[in-house]
Amino acid sequence: MSPPPVIVEEQEEWEVAQVLDSKPKKGKLWCLVEWKGFSEDPERTTLESASSITSLPDLVKNFPSLYPDKPGPNTSRV
Repeated sequence: MSPPPVIVEEQEEWEVAQVLDSKPKKGKLWCLVEWKGFSEDPERTTLESASSITSLPDLVKNFPSLYPDKPGPNTSRV
């Protein structure tokens, strides 16, 4: 059973397990996100704009150190 969303500023949000991949598209950085509680279901990963992922700035910020060949925030490849 998947966990319920948390309420942040009167909106439902799910917790991110990890950022799996990133790519620049139309001048923005996009991240492939795995959601907590949905790890067993790879079809539940979603592509999210890095700027819209307010609940995980450390995961987005640390992604380039884990995957240096991938674009991250503040890189010239975005």
